[in-house]
Amino acid sequence: MKIIPLVLKDEKGIALVVALLFLTLLSLLGIAGIITSSTDTKIAGNNLSGAKAFYNAEAGAQEARIRLQGSQPSDKIIKDPNYPDSKWSVYILTSASWTTSNDPDYSSYSTNSYRNYIPTSTSQTNTTIQVNSLQSGISYWVKIKHKTEYDAELEGHTSAKPHYNDQDGNTAGGHTLASPGSIIYYGYRSSSSTTLEEFTSSSAPSTALAEPVEIIRAYGSSGSGVKVVEIQVRRPRGAPVVGALYGDAIGGGGTVTVDGRDNCGVGDLPALAYVTEQSLWWLPPPGGSATCLPVGNETTQLAAPINLAERVETLKAKATDTLTGDRTNYTVGSATDYRIVYCDATGLTPDHQLDLQNLTGYGTLVVKGDLYFSGNLNWHGLIIASGDVDFYGGGSDAKNITGAVLANSTATLQGNVNITYDSCEVKKANDSLSPVISRWKEDTGS
Repeated sequence: MKIIPLVLKDEKGIALVVALLFLTLLSLLGIAGIITSSTDTKIAGNNLSGAKAFYNAEAGAQEARIRLQGSQPSDKIIKDPNYPDSKWSVYILTSASWTTSNDPDYSSYSTNSYRNYIPTSTSQTNTTIQVNSLQSGISYWVKIKHKTEYDAELEGHTSAKPHYNDQDGNTAGGHTLASPGSIIYYGYRSSSSTTLEEFTSSSAPSTALAEPVEIIRAYGSSGSGVKVVEIQVRRPRGAPVVGALYGDAIGGGGTVTVDGRDNCGVGDLPALAYVTEQSLWWLPPPGGSATCLPVGNETTQLAAPINLAERVETLKAKATDTLTGDRTNYTVGSATDYRIVYCDATGLTPDHQLDLQNLTGYGTLVVKGDLYFSGNLNWHGLIIASGDVDFYGGGSDAKNITGAVLANSTATLQGNVNITYDSCEVKKANDSLSPVISRWKEDTGS
């Protein structure tokens, strides 16, 4: 038998097979591209949602920080109505659809008698769920509470590695959510203290000296993204107020009254606090007379000077008003608007001091260098200078300060001068300072 080889005599079909193979390959590449593009789009979308959620959480934390500022209008401020309450806690909500289940800690906090208020413009103790945020169109909710010993122990505080100065008489530790221990304050421990610190106390300090550290936990959302930001904030202090009038050296010969009795009724101070010397006698000397109160507590001599130059530099960055020259007939702030006025007097010509004639103001007057008053003066709050503070002028001119005066160098009182300590005015001056972030962290959302 003869075998005849198979020979393809017509190759027209091969082109179709190759074309189909190429189409299949292109289809697979296209599908892979679509899948990759879809995945990238989802990743980009998730990243965008996450970024938006993070910024929303940051916005919530900042709203809480600002609303804790004591100078806010009464319908916007958030405060502890039963101050100081270690179990005070409040919420800021941007949506009325928020439920307590949104807070993973709500049940345990509620069980342990935390207040869980939702403050409104008319009630700091409201508990009805409603929108109480000042923002609209941003999705977040925020929880605020005082920092306690329990919170500090969660962060690692022990007697061997202290996070704060434990002065409440109980340093055993082991606090719980149910028994959180003392509130942690920031400021000055007593009227004689010149050191800023975090501390506990067996009794609440005057709010002119110190106030609680606050923990703010903000949850931001966008789409399916949730981000959580937690900050701790401290209310700044303008300067340590150790007397109605403080200076390295105090003197003068005018008709002067310096009264350390607290006009607000919280706690009295010495009339004069000094480091090197004081020659302002409260027995009528030739050429003038001085009255210093309270009797028996007219003066106190400090062992070391207060670093007012450092405080002036700190307050400089927080100024609401900046003076670049001397002023006459100047009014700043009001009874409902306490300001922070700053001037660098070291660069002023020709005398390198700030001259203020006929001044009326509310808040904190901060001067780098020397400060000179003439004419009439009416100031509510704090006056702080890193150099001298001089009061001059007689006749009908009067210098009236309700709050406190601090001079880094010499305080000279001539003419008719009245300085009255008032812890409420000091607090109002401090309240104009925005709470400062002392800790910040980002947590994963739940």
